[in-house]
Amino acid sequence: MSVAATTHSHPAPRTSLRQHVRRAVGLDLNPLCRPVDRTYSRLVAALALTVLATLVVALVAALLVFGAGTHTAQQVARHRHVVTAVTTGPAQSDDLREGSPRAHAPARWTYPAGPGGGTIPVPDGTPAGTAVVVGLNDAGNPVGAPKEVAGILSDAALVGLGTVFVLGLAAEGGFALCRHRLEQRAEDDWESAWEQVEPGWSGRR
Repeated sequence: MSVAATTHSHPAPRTSLRQHVRRAVGLDLNPLCRPVDRTYSRLVAALALTVLATLVVALVAALLVFGAGTHTAQQVARHRHVVTAVTTGPAQSDDLREGSPRAHAPARWTYPAGPGGGTIPVPDGTPAGTAVVVGLNDAGNPVGAPKEVAGILSDAALVGLGTVFVLGLAAEGGFALCRHRLEQRAEDDWESAWEQVEPGWSGRR
């Protein structure tokens, strides 16, 4: 039997969140409101607060990830210097990555810290002697480009959505478990009360 009193022909109207809150704090003076109904309203109000807290935590987590990603990108950009390198050998193909063929090739470049060289990523099929733009750190070693804003936003959104999903799933599971126990308690109370009044109501002794 459901916590909310119902009949087969006339189901009880849905209780709004506002009504649940009023009942939970004791402002609903309806004489037909049972203790189990008040407990259920407190459970609904607690779930609403948990959902609100989950959204706040998810927003904070997303902002922290965005801030950290932005700071990292700024640090990489601050210490990254773009120079022109010249490949000294043909490109060697890598495995296909996300459908785009990539390759690496040996190259040489000139940098304020002195001439340098190494293996850099290049388009597949790049021949020797090709001028290629490469990013170097302060020590003159190749480094990748800083993550773009779109990528940082994507990471932050994934963290925020993941937080909502995990915490929301936990809250819903806890709510369902408590509601099941409350409904079982309401049914037990109803059966106990019925055992007391049924003999007098039906005339059975």
